[in-house]
Amino acid sequence: MERNISADDFCRFIWKSYLEERRYDLVNEFVSEKISVIGTGAHEVERNLEEFIASFTEESNSWNGRFVIRDQWYQTTELSDSHSLVMGELVVREDTDEGILYDMCFRFTVVLEQTESGWKIVHIHQSVADPNQASDEFFPNHMVEKTHTQIVYNLRHDSLTGLLNRLYFKETCERFLADGTGGAFLMIDIDWFKKINDQYGHPAGDRTLISFSESLKSVVSPKDLTGRIGGDEFTLFLADINEKSEIEDFLVMLKSDWEERQKALEMHDKISVSAGITFASGGNVSYEALLNKADQALYLAKKNRDNELVHWELLLR
Repeated sequence: MERNISADDFCRFIWKSYLEERRYDLVNEFVSEKISVIGTGAHEVERNLEEFIASFTEESNSWNGRFVIRDQWYQTTELSDSHSLVMGELVVREDTDEGILYDMCFRFTVVLEQTESGWKIVHIHQSVADPNQASDEFFPNHMVEKTHTQIVYNLRHDSLTGLLNRLYFKETCERFLADGTGGAFLMIDIDWFKKINDQYGHPAGDRTLISFSESLKSVVSPKDLTGRIGGDEFTLFLADINEKSEIEDFLVMLKSDWEERQKALEMHDKISVSAGITFASGGNVSYEALLNKADQALYLAKKNRDNELVHWELLLR
C-alpha cells in the first residue's frame, strides 16, 4: 500500500479487507499499539492491543461468514499533522452458510496516526443508528421513556400472563374502594391444576394459565381489574356490578369463551374452574375483607362442584 494514501482511502481498504476478504492478518501491519475499540455490542470494548488481539483472534476462529459492502461514505477531519479522524457509514450484506442474506447499516469513527510506515489505527468506534430517534432529539429520550415504561409495566404485571400482579391488583382495588366504587369481587382458581402439571408437564400448565388469562381478558371490560395473585389463583373486580343476575351473565360469557379456548390445549378432559364471589357496596369495606369473603365462597364452590365448567358460590358480606 502506498504510504501517501489518503485517510479516506485507507479506511476503504481496511473495511474491504476486513469485511469482504477476512484479512485478519492485517493487525500487525496497520493497528497501533495504542489501539482501543468500542463496538456495537454491550461487551465490545477493547481498551488495549492485548484485548483487541484476543477479541480479533476469537472472532476469526468462531465466525466464517463474510460481508459485501453495498454502499459507503467517508468524511475526514485532520486533527494534527500526524492524526486524522475519519467518520462514515457502511451498508453491508452478510452472506451466510444457511443461504440467508442479512442487511445491516453501521456508522463508525476511526482515529488514524500517520507514521513512517504509513497509517496506523489508533481508535475505532462503531454504532448502529436508532431508527426511532426523532430528528429533533440529540439524546434518544424516547428510549429512556420506553425503558421506564417497561420497568413500570414489569413491576405491576405478572410475567407469565400479563395480568396485574398480586400487589398492584391490591393497590388498584383499594383505590377503587376508597373512591366509593362498588362492584363484584371474584376469586377464581383452576380445578385439579396440579394434576395438569403432573400429567402433561409444567409447560402445559403454563399454557393453561395463559389461555385462561386470555379468556378473562376477553370477557372483562376496560374499567375492570383482573389479576393473577399466585399459582392458579386469579382475582377480579368487576366495577359497578352489584346484582346476582349480572354475575350470572358474566359467568355465562366466561364459560362460553373458556370452553372454546381450551380446545387448543388438546387435553383429554375439560378444564373446569371454581369461583368465589362477593359484592363491594355500601362503603367502608376493605380489600382484605373482600378477599377473605371471596376465599370462603371459593372454598364452598370447590366443595360443592358438579359437572359444570364453571362452579361458583356467592357470599354476601
